[in-house]
Amino acid sequence: MDRANCGTALQLACDGRAMPLGVIVTPANANDGCQTQNLLAALVVPPPAPTRALGELDVRNLPTAQADSAYGNRPSRARAQAAGFRLQAPSRGQRRLGVGKIRQAVERCHNFFAQFGRIGRRLDRSAKRFLGWIELAACVIFLRSGFVR
Repeated sequence: MDRANCGTALQLACDGRAMPLGVIVTPANANDGCQTQNLLAALVVPPPAPTRALGELDVRNLPTAQADSAYGNRPSRARAQAAGFRLQAPSRGQRRLGVGKIRQAVERCHNFFAQFGRIGRRLDRSAKRFLGWIELAACVIFLRSGFVR
């Protein structure tokens, strides 16, 4: 989608096994970096609470969230830190080892959702109903994977 067209995009947070941990539905022309804090707030498992006071908190002790270069700017890192995460993302134009592995997990997670025709074709006009179908699909993905018993 280009910025002139209408449509929606799924912003996904997933683990290394491509299991969905959080998802939000945004307009297709929305900036990815601006959705960082909303996406990290939508995680099913929130980060652990800090054991020290906020004044003494070291950024290196926060849980790490890895992302691609669309999130590799200062505002995105600040939004992630406000949500309780340390964001590791390459800056635009910078290559980093292991980024392909991260991107591969995100693409696999998108493909898991594409297996559900109702989600792939966006049959619902209501964003709340569409998000409900996505969350139901995420539950089915977890059950199919065998991690939940």
